[in-house]
Amino acid sequence: MTQPRIEARARAGAPREAALSTGRVVLIVLGSIVALIGLALAAGGGFLLWVDRTQREGGYLTTPTERFSTSTYALTRERLGADAGGPNWIGNDNWLGKVRIRGVGTAAKPLFIGIGPEAAVAGYLGRVAHADVEDINFDPFRVEYRAIAGGALRRPPSAQNFWAASASGQGRQTVTWKVCEGDWSVVLMNADGSRGVAADVDLGAKLSFLLWVAIGLLIGGALILGGSVALIVLAARGRPPPPPAAPPRPATTTDDA
Repeated sequence: MTQPRIEARARAGAPREAALSTGRVVLIVLGSIVALIGLALAAGGGFLLWVDRTQREGGYLTTPTERFSTSTYALTRERLGADAGGPNWIGNDNWLGKVRIRGVGTAAKPLFIGIGPEAAVAGYLGRVAHADVEDINFDPFRVEYRAIAGGALRRPPSAQNFWAASASGQGRQTVTWKVCEGDWSVVLMNADGSRGVAADVDLGAKLSFLLWVAIGLLIGGALILGGSVALIVLAARGRPPPPPAAPPRPATTTDDA
């Protein structure tokens, strides 16, 4: 009578063991996915930290020097916008940082580099033949220009008073500008306003928040990775298996003889 009762208990416990096993598999899968997310965050933080520590020049993250040229009267980069109307941490000048543009003209003509309000630049160059930089890729270098038809320039850029920052002359010219609210355009021209502009240019940006973003990603990624690893280990260990049931004792018989 004892053996059938033991087998019934074993059959009743089988679904529970299967359910526990399925739950542990789900936890392991979820933990693995979260671990990959934590690893990606930590890797991104490490990359930003490497960029911040090794790719700066004079405090600026700087691009390689590349050739920009046009057969027209000016090169522009329009639609540079900064909005300080959001929360205080977005509009903080220390977070917006600075930009630096350096250029060396490839011809004997003096070079002009300027940053001005987009509306004022559009009014100045609206009827002048020029090229707008639509897209830039530095690895490998590739630049797309949008040609804008027009006539000759009537007044040289140095005669305008709307520039927020500008530099002109022979040799390397450097423009440093503290980013502020508004829509802005960058202009590259010959200082005398003549046709045919060519210069070797590098771009730099000083972003004070980059280091803190890198540290935050590293810490967050490490915490997520550590928690997911702990979850995987606990799920893999699970509960210890129950002890095997004792075999039934053979029935004893008495000999009346």
